[in-house]
Amino acid sequence: MKAKEMFEKLGYELYPNVKDGISYKMKWEISSTCWVDFDFIDKTIDVYITSDSPFEQSKPDRISLDLLQAINKQVEELGWNK
Repeated sequence: MKAKEMFEKLGYELYPNVKDGISYKMKWEISSTCWVDFDFIDKTIDVYITSDSPFEQSKPDRISLDLLQAINKQVEELGWNK
């Protein structure tokens, strides 16, 4: 199974219009979105939650085992583990 399929199985969708990376997003609760960002330049991964409210800052999110496996698969597909 490809990383994209693993993320989709968890409820994430590929977010378009990212120049220097890959982003997956999942609407979480009524006014929050969970993001998983892969930065091609720095080779970093961010997992965080944003709010629709301009008064709330982004905050880090927990990573479940299933999400970790999808992240690891994406890292493998990007060749970052070599």
